[in-house]
Amino acid sequence: MEIGPGSLKCVAAWSPRRRMRPVVERALGEHVREQDVRHLFGDLFVVYTDAEVAAVRDWLVPHLAEGESAFVAEFERWAARGPGADPVWLRARGH
Repeated sequence: MEIGPGSLKCVAAWSPRRRMRPVVERALGEHVREQDVRHLFGDLFVVYTDAEVAAVRDWLVPHLAEGESAFVAEFERWAARGPGADPVWLRARGH
């Protein structure tokens, strides 16, 4: 598995009216390889990319309706436990 440069970002979205998982999946899929995106739960994802957090946020903006929100955070350190966190995928993209 070839892994390019980048870092892990947490991507979340919220809406009072609809599920955001398909919205986030579509937006990320336009910019990031499928194997570099992991759905954690609900409307929360982890993505591995060399894009800046503001760029990832901007990928989501055209897909948001009035009153919906997006949040993207980059992190240097992480910890996970359990199969839902996909530790093999995370370790391959860790620091």
